[in-house]
Amino acid sequence: MPMILGISSSLLAGLAEAYYLGLLGSEQLAALGFTFPVTAALMSITLGVSIGLSSVLAREVGGGHKDLIQRTTTGGLILAAGIMILVTALGLATLEPLFIALGADNNTLPLVTSYMQLWYCSLVFMAIPSVGANALRATGDARISGTLMVSGSVLQIGFAPIFIFGWLGLPELGMTGAALGNLLARFIICILTFYILTVQYTLINFKALTTTYLLQAWRRILVVSIPATATNLIGPISSGLIIALLANYSQEAVAGFAIASRIEALFVIPLFALSASIGPYVGQNWGAGETDRADKAMGLSFKWSLFWGLIVAVVLAVAAPALIGLFDSNTEVTRTAEIYLMVLPITYGTWGIIMMTSAIFNALGYPLRSTLMSFIRMLGIYVPLALTFDHFFGMVGIFVAAAVANVLVAILGYLWNRKTFKSHAGAAASEPPNQTAA
Repeated sequence: MPMILGISSSLLAGLAEAYYLGLLGSEQLAALGFTFPVTAALMSITLGVSIGLSSVLAREVGGGHKDLIQRTTTGGLILAAGIMILVTALGLATLEPLFIALGADNNTLPLVTSYMQLWYCSLVFMAIPSVGANALRATGDARISGTLMVSGSVLQIGFAPIFIFGWLGLPELGMTGAALGNLLARFIICILTFYILTVQYTLINFKALTTTYLLQAWRRILVVSIPATATNLIGPISSGLIIALLANYSQEAVAGFAIASRIEALFVIPLFALSASIGPYVGQNWGAGETDRADKAMGLSFKWSLFWGLIVAVVLAVAAPALIGLFDSNTEVTRTAEIYLMVLPITYGTWGIIMMTSAIFNALGYPLRSTLMSFIRMLGIYVPLALTFDHFFGMVGIFVAAAVANVLVAILGYLWNRKTFKSHAGAAASEPPNQTAA
């Protein structure tokens, strides 16, 4: 429940941002659409480190290794901050060429660059709360983690319109204002997270962290983080290719995709929340040798995914047109969004199974399996089918390709999960499994 609240608030903040920019015009929405694969890719890097840290910590907690928890948490935060500083420098250096390659034109490119310059600068302030929240969940406290997420979202929702529309006597900054509100909210939550981890939970202690301990922590985290990051990057890279296909139709088609993606994210919040919670739960029980308890949790997560997917498909079949109309009235924008939300929700339940399976593999120390599943889903099935179906069926074919990929990989993930449990149920793993075997 804390994760549902936290993720709900984060996605509502994104939805609010799209609403604010939609009031400015379709060009701003299109520009926001072009940023999606890039911002998702950058978030995936932070998420990869977070998953690695959570996986290691959960098994340390389950195995009772209290002396390692503080070193691992401190090392994970240093690792995340260092990576984000490097990524920010690289992103700023390649800003315009990247978005030109994605299909931004002379009207949307200036909007995109003004937004992303500040967004890149906020990356390190995003990384520390994200990694810190995962550390808290891994040690069993999801309440503070969820509170931090909600607080950051409330700040972003409050700050964004002040800078976007020039309230309180400030200049009207448009898309730059959206990014500035995001930056300020992230900075405040970053400071708060660091204080909580250091003072309230004493999970951070730089004095006890020698170079040897730091390198050991990085190695254990990266064993999971590198494949997990690769897994999460595959989706945004594929989305970038899909956006490039949609840009061939029009900039309005990209804007419609942006709206549909925001609405979609709002309705799959329980699936995101469960995937964020099931990993630490299974990891702790697996580390403690409670394999039957872990297996029961896996089965419940699969059933819940299908149940929630069915509910969402029915709701969006009725409510999608009205929801889309809140953001834009342009015919092509709304048509693209309606096609997307007519096709994809049918397979949200199977998408949930993919989320659960990936989270469980990462928690158990088998991240390469999650990477392979993601590679098959996005680059092995989705992109080739999208290119083919786009040629024969037009825009609707692009979205049908995503639905087919969800169903096929969900079946694969479920069968692989069952095989993994049967093969390893007799051994409670307190250390990361051999990655070659994985």
